[in-house]
Amino acid sequence: MEISGWDVAAVLAKAVTYAATFGAAGAVFFSLYCGPLLRDPQRCLTRRLIAIFVGLAAVASILRILLLAGSMSGDAAGMFNSTFAGMILGAGEGRAGGVRIVGLALILFTLSKNAVFRGPAILGAVAASTSFAWVGHIHALVPNTIPSLLLCLHLLCAAFWLGALPPLLIIATGGHEPQIAAAAARFGKLALRVVALLIAAGASLLLMLIGSAGQFWASGYGRMMAIKLLAVAALLSLAAWNKLALTPRLLQGDTRAMVKFRRSLLAEMSVGALILLATAAFTTLIGPP
Repeated sequence: MEISGWDVAAVLAKAVTYAATFGAAGAVFFSLYCGPLLRDPQRCLTRRLIAIFVGLAAVASILRILLLAGSMSGDAAGMFNSTFAGMILGAGEGRAGGVRIVGLALILFTLSKNAVFRGPAILGAVAASTSFAWVGHIHALVPNTIPSLLLCLHLLCAAFWLGALPPLLIIATGGHEPQIAAAAARFGKLALRVVALLIAAGASLLLMLIGSAGQFWASGYGRMMAIKLLAVAALLSLAAWNKLALTPRLLQGDTRAMVKFRRSLLAEMSVGALILLATAAFTTLIGPP
């Protein structure tokens, strides 16, 4: 398979869209269950981070459409060709992008200090993070209702997990020891259930899309998926270390654990970025066998 520079750019734009959308949605979820633990400067910084993620996700979503149009035409002029853009939007990207933009707009309600806007912001976080389910390989399955619901669950869990890491890092960097310990413990308790759902939904989808171990290893899709699974295993290992080793030490006031916790969060964010890049690559370039 020949991969052009347009394809690479489209993959990078999709990876950024994933990261920024999950970052915005996950920060909204984090504010819901850890909001009382945040001090005012941390709360303001988290809101600012959400605004940055929303803007980045919107720009990357639009840029991806333009890059796909350029890939179809092979030149820069094709990026602004209405025929190519119409074909891409009609294939499902338009519906997914529209739902995402609406969801991102609703997320901005979280920037208000008025609690009445919390509901629309949560609804926006759900819509934005699950918008990727409106397009993709699962729509080739017949029927696709259950696969679509499983993918929505998988995406929500991914947003909850990956999107919580930047706000946690904000607390771990500028918070005091009891606050850091309380936030880590609260997130870890919820994440245990969320990760179980994420793995169950992801494994079910993989079986539906590939079907057998032979097809998994014989296809480029399966091999690319294997890279993602290895990265997920590494991320699970880091999360388990945080939950089982670092969090108990944080609750005991171990200052050395604070430094290790910050480093662990940075490592999780790096591995999470690799997972999103791999996901963007095989969902853009390769189809299931």
